[in-house]
Amino acid sequence: MAGRQTHSMTTPGISSQSFYSRRILEEWLPYNSRNIGDTDDEGNADSQDAESQDDEGQDDGQVAEGGQQDEGTEENVHMVPTQRNVHKGHAHNQPRKYVWKVQDNNFDGDLPPFLGERRVNVDGREPIDFFRYLFPLDLIDEIVHNTNMYALQKGKENLAVTSEEMQIFLGINVVMGYIQYPRTRMYWSSEYWLRLGIIADAMSVNRCEQILSYLHFVDNYTYQPANTDRLFKIAPVLSTLQKTFLAAANPEEFQSIDEQIIPFKGQLSIKQYIPKKPKPWGVKVWVRAGSSGYMYRFEVYQGSAIRGQSSGLGMAGDVVMRLCDDIKHKNHKVFFDNFFCSIPLLEALKDLGIYGTGTCRANRVKGASQKLKSEKQLRKEGRGGCSVVSTNSNITVTRWLDSSVIHMASICVGQSPEDTAQRWLKKEQTKISVQRPYSVALYNQHMGGVDLVDQCVAMYPHRRRNKRWYIRVFFHFLDATVVNQNRRGRPSGAPPPAKCRAVTKVPSEVRFSAGNHWPELTQVKNANRCHDAACTRKTKYICMQCHVALCPGCFANFHVA
Repeated sequence: MAGRQTHSMTTPGISSQSFYSRRILEEWLPYNSRNIGDTDDEGNADSQDAESQDDEGQDDGQVAEGGQQDEGTEENVHMVPTQRNVHKGHAHNQPRKYVWKVQDNNFDGDLPPFLGERRVNVDGREPIDFFRYLFPLDLIDEIVHNTNMYALQKGKENLAVTSEEMQIFLGINVVMGYIQYPRTRMYWSSEYWLRLGIIADAMSVNRCEQILSYLHFVDNYTYQPANTDRLFKIAPVLSTLQKTFLAAANPEEFQSIDEQIIPFKGQLSIKQYIPKKPKPWGVKVWVRAGSSGYMYRFEVYQGSAIRGQSSGLGMAGDVVMRLCDDIKHKNHKVFFDNFFCSIPLLEALKDLGIYGTGTCRANRVKGASQKLKSEKQLRKEGRGGCSVVSTNSNITVTRWLDSSVIHMASICVGQSPEDTAQRWLKKEQTKISVQRPYSVALYNQHMGGVDLVDQCVAMYPHRRRNKRWYIRVFFHFLDATVVNQNRRGRPSGAPPPAKCRAVTKVPSEVRFSAGNHWPELTQVKNANRCHDAACTRKTKYICMQCHVALCPGCFANFHVA
């Protein structure tokens, strides 16, 4: 079993004979770090230890507070990088060496300008229009064809599923995600208070179960023994969604790369075990998502034996390069955790005009540890202590002390401008303010795109159990399609719209008329928000004529036109 935290495969490191091992030696220019923060911690830090001392260690997932911005880079760091082939003219028999040098000045700078445009490429304003673009009718017709074909092969000659029926079937399964019953047949219950009309009136229970039992996506007789694709049974669906997800909306400026797990505990050769996941057993998926929670690219992991084209960056680096091959030379900012991050990977992304930032393991910083302040020195400075070094090519490594020591590697951000983060100390039972590098802050702000997708899928998941693994995978990506449909119009990094507070509007002829506008103390248990626009308090007083909550001192202002 292969995977990020499986025990049958070691985590891939950075090959000493990679394509990037023969580039010109560059000097690392450490910055003067600032003595910051309070000592002591028992705190509930957002950060986790991102610096496993060996490449075979299990990944911690999304690490501590991390963000990205460059501090102390050359003047041309923010210009659009020129294309160049880093594979030409390099020998492959010597590891690259990095020479670090202290620099006295700490230069601040802005992020490289984003050259793309955030827009949705789908006509129509209704959510169903976007869903039909992501999950096109051609795909549904193909599923109908293969489902009828599979039923015929199994001796069911009169299944005769139509495209309209398949759309109803998919809609029923979506509804079952957000209106969940303990057992499926309860939706068709004869009890009036239990029966769900939106499902029961659309299709009979026997027909629904019949379609599910024969649901198929390929013709099994087209399988060739030489075919090494372990996702053969679901390949048409994955191929279509990979295209439509990417084409439906232009990629956002800030994106993250992480893994998902599709829960499944049955027999399956590509099944993975990741102990730190809520559902540790299942199919692993590499995902690139925007800060808004929109999934742009995904790749289902098929094991170490089946990989794409190798770039010499190791398995994890190759995943990042494949997922980012469509956002070249537009100055996109991509975030990833310590499982993926390495100095050669950041260089490779920079050559493609992509600015990477991530937590980095201590044994992957290529000699920067010798120029950075030691952990002992940082602990003397106190929590929030920071040390930064950078190369002439603007790759910056930041060592920061939170509850543990964290390394942030970035091509576009560094220490400045710093901000403060709140930390909880268990012993003192109080919060303290800790200085935080900008790279950490920006990492924390934009690394959660994939986690946001997981969160949205987990809110209304498809919970129907099935022993066929490809059915589980299909319904997972159906849920992901619904999530993408709901995230379609949100700007980069924008949170879901807040629920508006219901406000009782008083007619102007009542509000501004002469009458019995006097405060009356009510006996309500919880105070209500004052209706005066200039007031933010809560009160138990109401206007005797307007019948809305008002502070006694707000009466004059509220009743004046």
